[in-house]
Amino acid sequence: MSKISTVAPPPPPPPMIVTPSTPATTKERPLADSITTDECSWACEYPEVQKGCYLSRVCQYTPPKHCQYYSVNSIVQVGPTCGLVALSMLLGGSPTADDLLKDAIDQEYTLNGELFSAQYLFKLTRKHMPGPAACQLHVGPLDCKKVKELLKAGGCLLVPYDADVNHAPCVKNGHRAHWALIVGYLVDMQDRFYVLARHGKSRNLAVWPMDTLSHSNENLKEFAQPKGYPDNEFLLPPGGISGSLGLNERCILVNGLPKQVIHVRWS
Repeated sequence: MSKISTVAPPPPPPPMIVTPSTPATTKERPLADSITTDECSWACEYPEVQKGCYLSRVCQYTPPKHCQYYSVNSIVQVGPTCGLVALSMLLGGSPTADDLLKDAIDQEYTLNGELFSAQYLFKLTRKHMPGPAACQLHVGPLDCKKVKELLKAGGCLLVPYDADVNHAPCVKNGHRAHWALIVGYLVDMQDRFYVLARHGKSRNLAVWPMDTLSHSNENLKEFAQPKGYPDNEFLLPPGGISGSLGLNERCILVNGLPKQVIHVRWS
């Protein structure tokens, strides 16, 4: 494996919501569980979903055709450990991201916590996955029938993508590579398919269009040194992030989790 001195910069935190009691230096505060607005009121009994849809302006006044997800506790990453944090969230916090980091270093998958290989994260996922759950490395477009059917059947995804300044998917050629855990999906009245996501840069549930995430995933081709880590050395797999061991058009499919799927219902 080659060592490269360049990597994608971790995105800055999203714009915060400032109130009189919120100091301007606060990096991020999630909204209160109860949102005092009529927007997304169809999800008022599911505060994290209501918050996520409100922030993303999804189904603001009309409920979706369907929405289901796993309730997963958020974990905020320390350092460039987004993939390990996403896996730890999937596993309910056990093993911890620190434990996974030690394992990844022992396996020579990473130097600082970075994982620029979907294959490496897949191997860690398979190693730590509890029975009877199973995982598979998916190669190809994310926005496809196979992946959607897995989500509809109660599966989850570990997905690399380019993260914008608000951590939503964007297209930066891989220069802002980040990992997210997809915990559910939503289909609106226009039949647009969205995913519900957790990642290590926010405590809020994210709601993203599937096609936007898919475009972001398929553009992961280059590696750039992060501004926050100018002197750090990072590890790339042979062939880089666009190679067969990299991130481009790759994700990890997980099913059979010993968790209860929440089907969002409204009156």
